[in-house]
Amino acid sequence: MWELKKAIQKTKNSTPGADNIPANWFKNLDDTSLHKILFMFQQQLDSSVLPKFWKHAIVVPIPKPNKDKSKLNSYRPIALTSVFCKIFERILVHRMITYLTIQKKLNPNQHGILPFRNTHTAIYKITAAVSEARKHKFFFIGVSLDIKCAYDSVHVDDLVYKCLQIGITG
Repeated sequence: MWELKKAIQKTKNSTPGADNIPANWFKNLDDTSLHKILFMFQQQLDSSVLPKFWKHAIVVPIPKPNKDKSKLNSYRPIALTSVFCKIFERILVHRMITYLTIQKKLNPNQHGILPFRNTHTAIYKITAAVSEARKHKFFFIGVSLDIKCAYDSVHVDDLVYKCLQIGITG
């Protein structure tokens, strides 16, 4: 129950998805209703099948600032998805991060998405490494990659295989 309440609390009051249920609706539910949602979430986990409406998104093109609005790449898509799905995903992400952290399955240089390890801690590590190299009159070589459309180019079968290798199943 605490996972569900925390996931609901972290959900922003953004535009709802196709089901038209806003985040505020979840924030006003009583414990009896929350238990019913938990039961539904457990059914999703047990069956490994998500409701079809959770997979549906309304895509809204948002213009990028100072870009030519007559060009398609001057817009970024915003996907409005079900808040039910967002809450369920938050719970799963929390469980996966907890598991990966406890099992020490993450690279110590992994930043972002992890608690207490964000872009600020990454910048601090780089700054400390540069300072240490300068102190000992060593060279510091850094490589930064920005892979265009990296999220869109993930090979799903390899991702599933990697998850299975580190103990994430289902």
